[in-house]
Amino acid sequence: MEQDMVLAQVEVVDAEGQRCPTVHIPVAFKLDGPAEWRGGIAQGTDNYILSKVLPAECGINRALIRTTMDAGKVTLTATADGLESASISFETTPVKVEGGLLTNLPGDGLPSNLLRGETPSTASYKVSRKTVDIVSAIAGANQNKVGNSYDDNELSEWTNDGKISTGWITYQLARKAKISEVCLKLSGWRSRSYPIEILIDGKEVWKGNTAQSLGYITLSVKPTVGKSVTVRLTGAGTEKDAFQNMIELNGNKELDGFKDPKNQNTKGQLRIIEVEFFEIMK
Repeated sequence: MEQDMVLAQVEVVDAEGQRCPTVHIPVAFKLDGPAEWRGGIAQGTDNYILSKVLPAECGINRALIRTTMDAGKVTLTATADGLESASISFETTPVKVEGGLLTNLPGDGLPSNLLRGETPSTASYKVSRKTVDIVSAIAGANQNKVGNSYDDNELSEWTNDGKISTGWITYQLARKAKISEVCLKLSGWRSRSYPIEILIDGKEVWKGNTAQSLGYITLSVKPTVGKSVTVRLTGAGTEKDAFQNMIELNGNKELDGFKDPKNQNTKGQLRIIEVEFFEIMK
C-alpha cells in the first residue's frame, strides 16, 4: 500500500458561514483511524511542529494527515472553546503492488470536479478610481532625477538640495482630470513627517503634515479639475519613529536613505520615491 497525504483546512466561520478573519484562537484536533498526524505550522514556540493544537490565524489554518499501511475509515475532529466542533471523514483503500510497483494509478477511481460555476453576468468588482498618467515634471532642484519620483521603481527617489525653497515638484498630466486623491511614498516613511501643500493648476487642495506609515499614504484632496499638480514643502520636517517596536521580516528596520553621510541635511528635504494621482470614477 502506498502512503498518501491529506491537506485538511479548518476555518472559523460566523452564523452565515463567512470566515472570521480577526479570529486568532487555538483549535484542537483529534484524529481517529489508520492515519498519522503530521501537523501544521504557525508562528510560535517551535512553530507548532506536529502539535495537535494550532492557532486559527486570521480565522484559518491547515494540517497534514498521512495514511498508514492499513486501510480504513479516518475521522478528523476540530474543537475550540465557545465554538461548535466540526469533523470530516474519508476512507483509505489498499492498492495492489507487484514487484514494488503499483498496478494502477493512485488517482484511479477518485472523483474529480472541474466545474468552476457560472460566469457572473457582471464584473465581480467595481473600479472606483483610475490613475492619471504623468508625462513630465519640473522640480526646484535635481531636475535630472525628477523622473525617479514617478518611474514605478521603489529603489529610486528624487530629493531636493536641502533648502525648503527648492522642495517642490510640478507634474504635468497627460490630460485634464478631476484629481481627488494623491498617493505618495516618501523616504523615511515610518519616521518622517513632511509639511507639504498640494496644488492643482495653482489652486491649493491639501495642506498639512504627512503621516508616518508602513509605506504609501493616500491623501484625499479637494476634487479639482486641472492638468498640473504641484507637491511643495512648506517647512522643516520632523522625525519620530511611529513603529519603534516593529522589526522587518529580514530582522532590520527599513533603510530610508537618511543614513547616507552625503545626504544628512534632512530638515529642508522633500524626498519622493513614488507619486500617483487619481480621479474618482463616476
